[in-house]
Amino acid sequence: MSIPDFLEFGSKLTNLEKTRNFNVFGDYSLDPFRNLVDSHGWRTRKKERIRISVVGTNGKGSVSHFLAGSFSNLGYKTGLYTSPHLFDPKERIRLSPNFNPVNEEDLKEISNILFTQGTAEELSFLSWFEWFTLGAFVLFEKRDIAVQVYEAGLGGRLDATKLADPDILVICAIGEDHKAVLGNTKEAILREKLGIVTERTKIVFALEPEPSLLKILKEFCSEKNLELYLYPSLPEGRSYLDHNREYVKFIVHRLEEIISKNKIGIEKTENVVTEPLPLPPGRLEIISDSPFIVFDPAHNPDAIRVTLASLSSAFPGKKFSVLAGFLPDKEGESMAEKLLDYTKTQKSNLYFLDSKEFKLPEGYGSYSIPPEKLSGILKTSEQDEAILVLGSFRLYSYIKA
Repeated sequence: MSIPDFLEFGSKLTNLEKTRNFNVFGDYSLDPFRNLVDSHGWRTRKKERIRISVVGTNGKGSVSHFLAGSFSNLGYKTGLYTSPHLFDPKERIRLSPNFNPVNEEDLKEISNILFTQGTAEELSFLSWFEWFTLGAFVLFEKRDIAVQVYEAGLGGRLDATKLADPDILVICAIGEDHKAVLGNTKEAILREKLGIVTERTKIVFALEPEPSLLKILKEFCSEKNLELYLYPSLPEGRSYLDHNREYVKFIVHRLEEIISKNKIGIEKTENVVTEPLPLPPGRLEIISDSPFIVFDPAHNPDAIRVTLASLSSAFPGKKFSVLAGFLPDKEGESMAEKLLDYTKTQKSNLYFLDSKEFKLPEGYGSYSIPPEKLSGILKTSEQDEAILVLGSFRLYSYIKA
């Protein structure tokens, strides 16, 4: 029997990241995915593991990368599952110690498991995100990965990564995004994200949220008998990457104590290293030194505010112009207003990429540029000038081809 190619098979599945048709969540249930996975034992733990779910509106990507890197440095075989990707979907599944994207041989191994134990017919109803999540489940177990870090894609209650059955929940900053799916208030969004908790979950770490959200969080943890550890929220003017790195240090220190105290049977099988954690790709990433170009995927009002506030700390002395591109389902006008205020204060320039992928904020036509003029805009003339590119992850391929 010919084994289908993992990426080719996945390309035929429904991909909400491309269609942006989030209305399907009105009737969505995790039950079919759960039933399929459990009928083949594809999420069954072959040994004792620690599975960590990372949820939140902003910062969960960088926190997930820092968590995986930290546990790898401690000597644990570690797997990392994140979304979305910058260039290549293989970036979503990574293995320690180097955390390079999985390669073709890895994907062949996944396909061999899935299509030998299952059938193309029963797998064809999955969504693209479920398909990749399933790929992470089976590869991590096949490779005997002791610490598995799963970044939620959207929300938590209905997210495919919930089937990881997390032991630990890590909550990042809560903001308003995907409101049509998750709810119109931060309180509703937090409840959706807390829905990723299962009976196996025992511990919750959270960046301390505003009082109304903290009340919900404490009540939830009390009702579910969950241990709750809080870490201070991001202070104004500090780089969010620096803060998330310290948040992860706090988490890992507490978990090391818990592992030791409870004698959880996960094994250290890799060399312990003391190297600093690498910065996660695509987050305040320096794309070019000359001209000085920085990319960040901030794509909701809270993330825009945090990213702009991080610049002076992360890149002291730099004066930034801004190039942005927002997908149609985003609050473009609200974000554009923040960017315009920033560039006016900086006495710098503001541009919006005008292409089929992105929706130009209403009233900002005079700031639009076509893709063919992008290379000219990115060439700054003065040494202290810089360009911040932000918005959708899809912008990354425009500036780092």
